Amino acid sequence: MLSATVDDPVFGTVELTVDHDTAAATVRGQSLPPVSIRRRPGTTSDHRTPIGSRAPADLELLVDGEPVPVRPGLGFVSRRSRRVDVRYGGHDYRLCPTTSTRSVLLRDGVPIGDLQALAGAGTRAHWSAGSGVTGVEAALAYALAAAFGIGSPGLVKSAIGAGAVSPPF
Repeated sequence: MLSATVDDPVFGTVELTVDHDTAAATVRGQSLPPVSIRRRPGTTSDHRTPIGSRAPADLELLVDGEPVPVRPGLGFVSRRSRRVDVRYGGHDYRLCPTTSTRSVLLRDGVPIGDLQALAGAGTRAHWSAGSGVTGVEAALAYALAAAFGIGSPGLVKSAIGAGAVSPPF
């Protein structure tokens, strides 16, 4: 099991946990609702994704105990293919890689936050000024990052098999 503590600039201490034995990623924080994503029992790991699958039928996302559909892209060569989409609370969210070590969280197509994987030193979040980011949105961003990674190596490196997503911690 891997775990990390992130000092979020808006929401304080955030605890991230990824348990490879149960194929689950969990986010907890004093100012955040609990959010978890897991690969359903009986499914096979793809060994390319931290959670072990990008197939929507294999995944279960819970936001404050409520099941929420999650739709990851196929995760092949392009950065856009590694996006993850969630519809929750009347909004469409997308976590999408922008560089090899960064991903942006979009709400209804508008950037509200940026997550950066720091080499061996965890994750840094930057929430867009005036976005009104909520605890649920921050928890979703951290959970998706823990389950699917942050960033993507881009077209050329992915095409030659020289890249992987950055772990969130």
